[in-house]
Amino acid sequence: MVKIITLEEWLSFFKKKDISLDKFINNYKVKSGEKMTKFKEISKKKKLTKTDINVLYKYFVLNKNEYLTNFYNKSLKVLDNLDLTNIKNLSLNNSHNSSYKNLIRNIYYKDILLYTKTGISGLRPFLEVLFDLYINNTIDYKLLTPCAIKMMKRNIFSSILSGFYFRSSILNPSVIYTLSKKYIKNASRVFTPTLGWSSYMYGFLSDEKIEEYVGTDVIKSVCSNTKKLAKKMFPDKYVDIYCSQSELLRKNKEFMKEYKNYFDVVFFSPPYYKLELYRGRKQSTTMYKTYEEWLEKYWEETIKLCRDVLHKDGKLIYIISGYDKQVDMNKDMNNITKKYFKYKTKKNLGNTNVGFTDHKDTNEIIYFFDLK
Repeated sequence: MVKIITLEEWLSFFKKKDISLDKFINNYKVKSGEKMTKFKEISKKKKLTKTDINVLYKYFVLNKNEYLTNFYNKSLKVLDNLDLTNIKNLSLNNSHNSSYKNLIRNIYYKDILLYTKTGISGLRPFLEVLFDLYINNTIDYKLLTPCAIKMMKRNIFSSILSGFYFRSSILNPSVIYTLSKKYIKNASRVFTPTLGWSSYMYGFLSDEKIEEYVGTDVIKSVCSNTKKLAKKMFPDKYVDIYCSQSELLRKNKEFMKEYKNYFDVVFFSPPYYKLELYRGRKQSTTMYKTYEEWLEKYWEETIKLCRDVLHKDGKLIYIISGYDKQVDMNKDMNNITKKYFKYKTKKNLGNTNVGFTDHKDTNEIIYFFDLK
């Protein structure tokens, strides 16, 4: 089985002796970009009051374990019963039934909270900020803005961290399950050109009509964990995982011999170019340096793969984000898809996450296509 971190293990990552208020004032530093400044100097420059400093000390030192425990219980604690068939209200809102995300967040907590970066300037990874704050005596400058201090005074510290810093997105397995149950009929074989942190397998195979799941990804740990999870959770279903770039999989003779014109459904949520920058030299965002090259060499080649592995009545479903205001990703990506598929319909992917920065306003849309 894959490794699940416990609350005790989570808290141990941040284990450090508490310090006094005086040491907090004198020892902490403030990070802005690559620049480090003593907190004592910043507090004078910003004219922070004694009350302000006491509030910061409370959240940055005294309440550390309370916040970390609450975060674990809300975002990382794995359900005793992981059966998606227990869900009473099926929903395409990514924030509904959110506890089903916790298994994914727990298994991949470092990938999701630390290792995955973003091309959006000024957004630091969530866990990097926590390590600085609770281990390295370093405060990110955003936490000293008047807005942040005001919210801390109102006891809204967790919303500040969630809203100001970057966490890799996760598609809730319950959304996949909802799609399969409500919007996909007469299907038993599914292929996904990415593994979605194992959530696609979890969601699809929870539907009794889905008998076969095949997927590919370039992150080796995700490939390995998806196999292990599938064996544990769905031992009677067929699962085949490839650790390969989707845009190159058409050149794999063994794969194409096995799966040409084979699947009922292809589903995925592709990387949104520079929104999320995953680890690894084989990632599309690393391989292809411009948006145009990415569209041609990653997106179009992946769409060709989707065309080739679907049978004549197969369905293509994917999710696109409109996060980038400089380009129309929905239009550009869909125009390429329409060379090979017929557009059918679209649905909004709901999301009620708290956010104060543009990266949270992703306007994600689920698109449905048939083969031409």
